Amino acid sequence: MYATGLSDLSSMLRMQRFGTSTRSEMNDTGYEVASGKKADLVGATHGDLSPLFALEKTLGRLSQRAGAITTASAKAAASQLHLQSIQSRTAQYGVDLLAAVDLEDRHLAFATANSARSDFNAMVASLNSQYAGQSLFAGAAADRPALIDGDAMYAQISALTAAAPDAVSVITAIDDYFNDPAGGFATSAFQGSLLDAAGVETAPGDVVTYAVRADTDGIRAALQSVALAAVAANGDHGGTDLDGMVILREAANTSIAAVDGMVDIREGLGHVEEQLDLASAQNAAQKNTFEINRNAIVAADPYEAATRFKALEGQMEAVYMMTSRLSGMRLQNYLR
Repeated sequence: MYATGLSDLSSMLRMQRFGTSTRSEMNDTGYEVASGKKADLVGATHGDLSPLFALEKTLGRLSQRAGAITTASAKAAASQLHLQSIQSRTAQYGVDLLAAVDLEDRHLAFATANSARSDFNAMVASLNSQYAGQSLFAGAAADRPALIDGDAMYAQISALTAAAPDAVSVITAIDDYFNDPAGGFATSAFQGSLLDAAGVETAPGDVVTYAVRADTDGIRAALQSVALAAVAANGDHGGTDLDGMVILREAANTSIAAVDGMVDIREGLGHVEEQLDLASAQNAAQKNTFEINRNAIVAADPYEAATRFKALEGQMEAVYMMTSRLSGMRLQNYLR
């Protein structure tokens, strides 16, 4: 009879080692089936993981850029809505008000300007709006409102016009308030930064500035036109009703010019939104390319992995069966 020279203990240990190896391979293959990724990346890259690390770093950077572009696009869209609201309110005191003044219809002129005071507050509130806790129109000082509130700003304006004896004095006082660098708007009403908010990187070395500041010329002109209408309509000046009509004419003319300025601001912001949309698409395309390159390294073939898992499952069942049969084999069972 041929003897193997292996004891029962040695046979059992060898079978256990084979079972452990098979089970480990099954675990790896099961991971590949479940995750779609290769379990042995070192083997898959032939020991050189640097290309994979470079791809992961690039994908991380692209993901971060995509998030920043998305946030910038959302802020720009929110700003566009608020600017549209300001433009619409400003336009109310343009052509219609000028027509009423030209007709010398005081009742219609003052009725047209009747809501100017509340519109002024609404415009200031729009300019103090935020997105994700950051002010949209405060420039680099995104942690605070762009302007003092509407009531406080109007109080500053009416304090200058209350004693103004005629229309010219009122118009000059309001113009100085909004346009003189030493005027009240620049020194006490605008609380934002004179620096623009940080732009967003759309590509390596390319930064797009998308924020609009509340002290922009067009926005100040819009506020000025509605402030003129409010002062006239509320009688917050020392002149006569005739002076009020002169102030309303100035409000109408200023409003018409301010609307053109708001259109220019919104058009510029619209171009920025187009840039951001294009950058988002380009970034997504780059990310997709790099993901394909990464998957070529880390992705497991699902059919191959499933086939290998099924084969290993059969081997494992055989190991269990053989181990069970070997454990039950005893010499005395055959000597009875």
